[in-house]
Amino acid sequence: MTVTKTIQIKSESQLGRALEYIINAKKTMNETLVSGHALNNVHNAEFEMLRTRCFAQKLKGHYSNGKDEVFAHHIIQSFDPKDNITPEQAHEIGEKMMLQFTEGKHEFVIATHVDQDHIHNVRPDRVLSQVV
Repeated sequence: MTVTKTIQIKSESQLGRALEYIINAKKTMNETLVSGHALNNVHNAEFEMLRTRCFAQKLKGHYSNGKDEVFAHHIIQSFDPKDNITPEQAHEIGEKMMLQFTEGKHEFVIATHVDQDHIHNVRPDRVLSQVV
């Protein structure tokens, strides 16, 4: 059975730490299981996501001091070892889920971690950065 949980990211520094953890080469088969959507480079994801947030705020005329504001969501999708799923299949499932969840309108990074008994996808998602 697949289990999914979500953690709110409420600061720029928390976003940076989450991305560093998510992209970790030791957990992702030397980053072969890392990809991004609506980003130029996953290693610049923090900068790009924060730039998009700033642009959206300016466009909407809404500025915030960031207190208690959700910057992003850190989503973890864990697969049971009994599921007999490959890391590549898990990554593809995670990408499809995020594209469906965000309707392809938001930036995200997805990484599949294979450093534990269970394969799991982790990703920060900038749900709040959509420019309408």
